[in-house]
Parts: sequence; structure tokens; C-alpha cells
Amino acid sequence: MKKKIVALALVASCMMGVVGCSSEKKEADTTANSVASGEAIDTYEVTYVDQEDQVLATEKVEAGQVAPDVKPEKEGYEFMGYYVNPECGREIDMTAPVVGDKKIYCGFTKPQKDERKFYVVGAGKSEILTKSNWGETFDDTFALTKDETSEKNVYTITVELSVGDEFQFVADKNWSDQRGFGYLKDGKLDGEVYFKKAAGLGDSPAEKSNIHVEKSGKYEFTLTTYPASDVYDTENEYYTEETKENFNSNPFDTIEWKVVQ
Repeated sequence: MKKKIVALALVASCMMGVVGCSSEKKEADTTANSVASGEAIDTYEVTYVDQEDQVLATEKVEAGQVAPDVKPEKEGYEFMGYYVNPECGREIDMTAPVVGDKKIYCGFTKPQKDERKFYVVGAGKSEILTKSNWGETFDDTFALTKDETSEKNVYTITVELSVGDEFQFVADKNWSDQRGFGYLKDGKLDGEVYFKKAAGLGDSPAEKSNIHVEKSGKYEFTLTTYPASDVYDTENEYYTEETKENFNSNPFDTIEWKVVQ
């Protein structure tokens, strides 16, 4: 008899609040199914901050999903991408699933015109680098052309290169503002290696390492610079204000290339 009374009470309760019972049943079924299948139902917080650690946006993301591409805005700045640290030394993998609370650093830079000229220097078998001989000959023959019609600082040069050549881009014959292998967006094309980091002496950083040619050909290189974000290694024992440009680097500058037929 007690069982019948309980059943009648439950029916009456549901009749008085059909929507509530239906909703609760669905939630219970969903939870039961999740528990039975072993699926996690956690939700994590993704926080987007600038280089000064100021919060720009927050998003709730279910476990296993990817962080949304929010592209936050900062007045007077250009958004450059998502990074793992405030120095913006390495881009974060935005395709990786979120497995816990996460902080994403957003890189920003101020628009600024670059007044520098850049040149290719190097050595090897190709005509232009044989003449250069690491800047022994230094004139406009080796200069990159700046696109003065672009809102960005875009420099280009087209050169014939040979296997074994090594080179990089610099702002003057004193090798200021070196832009080497570390600025190359990719050394591969269709899975084949065209350029790689040259073997160097000591602990030379990738940014100042030479670009080693793996395939002969005619190439167009595009150097894009963001001088407002230049940083200087003032901790280097050889750093001086007079030679500061020899200790210059930039987290956003890039070198791109394409094969010219």
C-alpha cells in the first residue's frame, strides 16, 4: 500500500508541474548518460590578456573544445595573434583542446613607419652572395625594396640562390637589426625543406642565425617589420647605447618567401 501512495504522490506532483518534472528528468538522464559513458562535463574559463596582463575578455569553454578566436581590440594598437607568454616569443596552438582553466596572451603593436633600409648579406655560390661576401661589398645592389604604398612596412627582394648558400637581412654594414632564420615563417613547401637554420658557433639565437639554402632556385623574399615592438638585449655584456641596434630583436617581424618561376 505504501508503494501505491508514493506512486500516486509522484504522479500528482508531476501533474502540478509538468514542465519542471520533464526538465528535471532530461537533466537527470543527461547526467546519467554522461556518467555511464565516462564523459567529462566540466567547463573551464579561458582568459585573454594583453602583454601587461590586463584582462581583455573571458570565455567559458567545455572540456575538449577549442578556445574561441575572439580577436580582442585595443584602441590604437594592431592585434598580432595569440601567444604563450607576455614576451610573445611563441604563438599558442589555438587548435589544441582546452583541458583546464587557461590564460592566453594577446600580442599588440602600435603602427609605426620603419625608416630603415634592409639589405641581404651572405656568401655562397650564387652571384649576389658571392659579391656580398658577408657585407664586404655593401651597396644598393643588395637592398630590399620597400613598398611605400602599403600601410605596413613591407620590404621585398628577388634573388637567385644556390644550394649551400647562407644569408640573412640587416639594416647596415655593421649588421644592425639582424633578421635571420628565426624570422622565417616556414622553411618548407609542400613538405619539402627549402631553407633551414645554418649551423652556427656558440649559442647564437635563431633570430640571428643564417638561413641555409637547401634547394637552388629563384626566390622572392618579403620582410615585414613592426618597429614599435623592437626590443633590446640590454643585459648583454657588450651592449652599449651606441651599438644597441646590434642587440635588437622583434617578436612580430616576419620573413616570407615564394618560388619565382
